Amino acid sequence: MGAGSVAGAVGLTPRDASAAMAMITAATEPSHEIVGFFAGKRGVHFDQSRFRGRQDGLTPLPISPRQRLDDVVQTVAGLPFGGTDCALPMLYALERKREVDTFVIYTDSETWAGDIHPTQALRRYREQSGIPARLVVVGMTSNGFSIADPEDPGMLDVVGFDSSAPGVISGFAAGRI
Repeated sequence: MGAGSVAGAVGLTPRDASAAMAMITAATEPSHEIVGFFAGKRGVHFDQSRFRGRQDGLTPLPISPRQRLDDVVQTVAGLPFGGTDCALPMLYALERKREVDTFVIYTDSETWAGDIHPTQALRRYREQSGIPARLVVVGMTSNGFSIADPEDPGMLDVVGFDSSAPGVISGFAAGRI
């Protein structure tokens, strides 16, 4: 996340862009939870990773809109990163009985899948929670990834990032797009 440039925003790293978007989410969404992917000993683990033999997981991130961007970037940069299993946010929400209407995942285009594909995890979340949740996966750099099921209007892949991306994501989350 700390290397390379975001497609559409030369000079901006995926880490910095995701930190800025986390701050915007914290400032604009009255009910939100921000978590980060990691590999290591702390946080929530789900299964054994195929990435360096560590366990992949998510950990809550204490991000506030009152923080400075450099503080949030430091928080995000301090995680021991591993494989990015895009199914984990839905599994995390199910395990904790969180009521989530939209999952938004920011990645540097790593979309490694573990034991369950993200589309299957979203379907499971919808079935078990009764919430018609949406999923947005933002691949900050392009590697030809696709997670969204083209037959499911509640899933969206975004590749790259420019000034219109936050509006597209917000419109999709609100059901206007």
